[in-house]
Amino acid sequence: MDMKRRRMVLASKLYYKDNLTQQQIAQQLNVSRMKVSRLIQQAKDEGVVRITIDYSGTYPELEKELRDKYRLKDVVVIDTTFGVSAKEQVASAAAFYLENYVRKKSVVAVGWGTTMKMVPDYIHQMESQELTFSPIIGGQGQRELDMHATTIASNFAKKTGGRALSLIAPALVENGEEKQILMKNELLHSVVETTANAQYAIFSLGNPQVINSSISKSGYFIDEDLAQLEREDAVCDLVSTVFLNRNSRECCRSITDRCIGITGRQLKEIPNKICVVEGEEKKESVKAALDGGYIDILIVDQVIAEYLI
Repeated sequence: MDMKRRRMVLASKLYYKDNLTQQQIAQQLNVSRMKVSRLIQQAKDEGVVRITIDYSGTYPELEKELRDKYRLKDVVVIDTTFGVSAKEQVASAAAFYLENYVRKKSVVAVGWGTTMKMVPDYIHQMESQELTFSPIIGGQGQRELDMHATTIASNFAKKTGGRALSLIAPALVENGEEKQILMKNELLHSVVETTANAQYAIFSLGNPQVINSSISKSGYFIDEDLAQLEREDAVCDLVSTVFLNRNSRECCRSITDRCIGITGRQLKEIPNKICVVEGEEKKESVKAALDGGYIDILIVDQVIAEYLI
């Protein structure tokens, strides 16, 4: 009998199957803890122990490829093969990310839309974080009130025990002159400044080319605006503060110049921009935003992730 192999197998069995510590194994085999460590490593090197990891439902290699390719701080790829909708899954993942990575007393700039409105529903323990949620863009009207940034910021505050700021103004006004008048309001100006200086931003993306998109449901845009978005080939709506075409270039500035909220440049300068997005129709939107440098942390479904690679 090969006694050396026998001791290597026994040490591996005690460690991996019986869950003993290396010190406990050393005492049982009457050898040093360092010797046990070498036996366990030798067992892996010689194939006596084969470690397998079940990656089902996770995509660590795909996430690493995306991080490296687009120089991102972090990537979470969601497996949408389960029964739960992709929108719910990315919203849940975004809530988990906020719970575990946002620093105490931070300001979080909040976007709008149907994906974003679901994220607060999945928040659990954040009461001690003392967070402030501030809307990226205004939004008033009678349509789809639950997807306005101010409403979503308020819902975040309720779920986390934090506080929310309100941007009580339209998302878009008729002209630049009207915007200048509104921005002279001390309260509005203060909220916009707070948002611009946030440590985090969390938002989704839209594709203005898609029928029944959030942008068409919001009531923010008149028919002339929607026609311009189509004419200038806008494929990415970044919280309606920036529109990008297929070449990741800004477009439709005559619309964003009328936006009440932070500017695209200010959004870009927020150090931790968390983008939460899913859906086949938003593949080009995500690509444009990534190439434009508007995303630091990407939470996305595997359909878009594979397209990006």
